[in-house]
Amino acid sequence: MDPIEDTLQRLREAFNAGRTRPATFRAAQLRALGRFLQDNKQLLQDALAQDLHKSAFESDISELILCENEVDLALRNLQAWMQDKPAATNLTKLDSAFIRKEPFGLVLIIAPWNYPLNLTLVPLVGALAAGNCVVLKPSEISKATEKVLAEVLPQYLDQGALVWAGSS
Repeated sequence: MDPIEDTLQRLREAFNAGRTRPATFRAAQLRALGRFLQDNKQLLQDALAQDLHKSAFESDISELILCENEVDLALRNLQAWMQDKPAATNLTKLDSAFIRKEPFGLVLIIAPWNYPLNLTLVPLVGALAAGNCVVLKPSEISKATEKVLAEVLPQYLDQGALVWAGSS
């Protein structure tokens, strides 16, 4: 079988098994992503400087802090986002209805070159918070950032729910 098909099948099986659905799994993945950002701040700043000639300050403002804030927001609101919401019913009032938020299953995130960290990780936060499995596809133009993400990020996140679709 094709390696891409194998990978997609593995991710679908992980999702169908319910592995990514519990709030505890989602929160653990979000906390791990936050640790990745904190532990590798200098490495990420260096990669952004190499790719886009961004200063440490600009990297923090335009990339790192936005990602960290998104992780914090998702962790603070995860339980509320997962709760069922009541929905309007007909006039009889003898029935009840609610809206249950369900993950899509498998998400592909394709990131552009100009904000390679921000536009990769902010959508990743949303996908993880929603309980999806994720395929990340970075820009092949931002090589240094891609390399850091490909080599270091997998050490933090569950590899059963995340796949790196690098350009190499």
